[in-house]
Amino acid sequence: MSRAISVTAGQSVVAQPATYRRLLRVPGFRQLLISSLLTRTASQMWTVGLILFALQRYHSPSVAGVSLFLLIFPGLLLSPVAGALLDRHGRKRLMTLDFTVAAVCLTVIVVLAAANRLPVWGLYVILVGGSLTSTLSIAGARSFFPLIVPRDLWDRGNAADSVCFGVANIAGPALAGVLIAALGGEAALVGAAVGYVVGAVALQGVDEPAHSAEVSDRILVEAWRGLVYVVTNRTLRWIAIGFSTLNVGWGIVIVALPVVVFHLHGNAAVVGAMLALAGAAGVPAALIAGRIRTEGRERESMSLFGAVMGLAVLALLVPSIAVIAVGIGVAGGADAASSVSAFSLRQRRTARAWFGRAFAVSMALNFSGVPVGSAIAGPVLGVSTTLAVLVAAGLTLAGSAVIQLKIPAVQGPA
Repeated sequence: MSRAISVTAGQSVVAQPATYRRLLRVPGFRQLLISSLLTRTASQMWTVGLILFALQRYHSPSVAGVSLFLLIFPGLLLSPVAGALLDRHGRKRLMTLDFTVAAVCLTVIVVLAAANRLPVWGLYVILVGGSLTSTLSIAGARSFFPLIVPRDLWDRGNAADSVCFGVANIAGPALAGVLIAALGGEAALVGAAVGYVVGAVALQGVDEPAHSAEVSDRILVEAWRGLVYVVTNRTLRWIAIGFSTLNVGWGIVIVALPVVVFHLHGNAAVVGAMLALAGAAGVPAALIAGRIRTEGRERESMSLFGAVMGLAVLALLVPSIAVIAVGIGVAGGADAASSVSAFSLRQRRTARAWFGRAFAVSMALNFSGVPVGSAIAGPVLGVSTTLAVLVAAGLTLAGSAVIQLKIPAVQGPA
């Protein structure tokens, strides 16, 4: 290993062991981690709370699926623009803008619902508005970490980032389920709004990294360049295709799970607890994955854990809440372990000056399967719950196969 490593300011320091303790001493890392934890918990509360809110208020899996689609997909379409803005204007102020928009949209939903003035189309309009800025914080946080963390700590930084998701996946669904069961459908949305506000305040303690001099003020041109960069980068392209396929399956699971649990006489708290279990399993899985040097073996790791996730989804076919809970937990652990390798591989094969643009587009493409899966879940569930689960598992396994077969072992020509 080299005797020196580069830090954000371009200085050189004597190499030290890559440990989690050293990672926590990186300036701004803990504040960014706290902000990410709070806002990702709020995001999970919004996602789970929205599905349960829609099911309870409108009594329709289709409305729940379309709602989740509109919460996510419009923002993904604008991801190239979001990435260009992040690289040009910095991350902190734009992430703060998104957190503010999210809190306002949640507040409007709650107020209108309490006044009984929230038709389905009104809910849809508000969700689209909240979605439009969402990629600013999603890609902003993900590209923030490697800018402030030394390269030799990337695996551990990505593990800590994944742990944030894991903890958020524990706290968010659990809080949403308990609040809805105790206080009603709007309570989880109120909690999410509070999480966004507090997370925005915590972010103000992080210094903004230097902006890239390579990004012009022609935002639409830079957005197009970011899209072209991802599409012509063979690694990023096939990560996007593989994970988007896998995530269509998971999008179906998110909507199908409450339907299955309610059929087995469970309630919102049970659904929240199951999704929280997925997050709980993800925490140790991510920490262990972060301790293992993945460079050169990322593809195999992602594919293996993707396959485990697909097989675990089949637990929804068993008419037992306990068995389903185990399956969801295994899927959550596999997803977290796979994500550590995916984050590291994407960072290693992306030029630093392109982090904002490339990560925004790549992450949007990766995640696009979730809203697509949620949108088709309603009609498929209308045909058969068993069919929906089989389709979800099959797509997850197909995504795993794509990752193994198409992502190059080393970066090469497009």
